[in-house]
Amino acid sequence: MAKGSSSYSEFNRILEQLSQKQFAPVYLLHGEEYYFLEQLLAKIGESVLDETTKSFNHHVFYGKDSNVLDIMNVARRFPMMADYQLIEVKEAQHIRNADLIIPYLENPVASTILVWYHPGKKLAMNRKPGPSFKKHEIFHAQPVSEKEIIKVVTQYIQDKGYDIEPRPLHLLVDNSAGKFSVIVQELEKVFSNLEVGNKIREEHIEKFVGINKEYNIFSLQKALAKKDKANVVEIMTYFSNNLSSNPLPMVNAFLFSYFRKVAIMQSMARNTDKEIMSALGIPFFAINEFRQAATNYRGKAIQEVISALNDCDLKFKGIKENTGNERKLFEETMLRILSH
Repeated sequence: MAKGSSSYSEFNRILEQLSQKQFAPVYLLHGEEYYFLEQLLAKIGESVLDETTKSFNHHVFYGKDSNVLDIMNVARRFPMMADYQLIEVKEAQHIRNADLIIPYLENPVASTILVWYHPGKKLAMNRKPGPSFKKHEIFHAQPVSEKEIIKVVTQYIQDKGYDIEPRPLHLLVDNSAGKFSVIVQELEKVFSNLEVGNKIREEHIEKFVGINKEYNIFSLQKALAKKDKANVVEIMTYFSNNLSSNPLPMVNAFLFSYFRKVAIMQSMARNTDKEIMSALGIPFFAINEFRQAATNYRGKAIQEVISALNDCDLKFKGIKENTGNERKLFEETMLRILSH
């Protein structure tokens, strides 16, 4: 049995097995990336249950309100007029005395499909009942890493029958803070307005997702890289007037990641563009911009920029003293970056 993974290929492997009616007697679905978990839970229900006998063979328990012994008693029953019954234990992270499920995990009933749904965090696999779950099908839905997100989103779009240009792809990913579940929600808006087979372009992201083509995180980063004060102020003003759609913590996190890559790039002066793009996850169309930023923020300047962004984060969180004015803090940070 699989030991669990958050990889997109592993997710698709389980989906394919379910489509072919290849069921494991026990599924542990746990982790932080809700999209994967919810899709697998829905697919299990769709694949296992027959609509005509669903009311007899579908049992849902909730962790806070359920007794493990009751779950096991139902699990050991036989399905009614069907090959399988499905038991979903939702919010399993809240269940008391979870280790009481161990005897069932050691000897499950073949006609029962038990789904232990444990979203939000990982089940501790080194403590009971973790080791017993290892004998069954596990999917650990970790957030897709920054290094993998572009590849995973590209594959997801292709699986849906579309293609996408590099710039709108990176714009979409950055605007969604790299969270796969958020990206999927945004892409649904595009898919519902674009016929299968089309290539997703920047104007589609602007129109259907609502990302401004001129005033976005890409344009802000580019203006800062060039030290184009007039452009920075123009974009800064737009962001300041639209903080609900451009929240300071998100913008600050993007810029921190951006300038951290600039700093790393400065240490890779002897590396080729291809090596730098691969190591830092920089798209080919942005490499010259990063080189410009690396030139304009040399030595102590890049340290001061990262310090300014770190101070912004601490002030926003109330760890460092500030006025409490989010707009003023954002503008102060941008001007502080430009001063170096």
